[in-house]
Amino acid sequence: MEATLRRENAEVTGVSAAALQVLEVCDKRSVAECGALVKMPIGVVRVLLSDLVEHGFIRVQATITENSSKDERIELIERTLRGLRTY
Repeated sequence: MEATLRRENAEVTGVSAAALQVLEVCDKRSVAECGALVKMPIGVVRVLLSDLVEHGFIRVQATITENSSKDERIELIERTLRGLRTY
């Protein structure tokens, strides 16, 4: 399953500067896009995102399901590629 991240409207406290950097760019983006935008390894971004989810600052939203159209799948791939190209 592919997923995008959604930022929650919560007051952000008690997180690192790196986590704040990821939080700034994560809304409506994939993990790969976030990693490319903040210029951090994807493994590091995954850990930071996990912490942000645990604190309730973001949530994970399914993007692609069994019922997703071909156009929706292509759009996701194109967004991910654009994010990776900026890295």
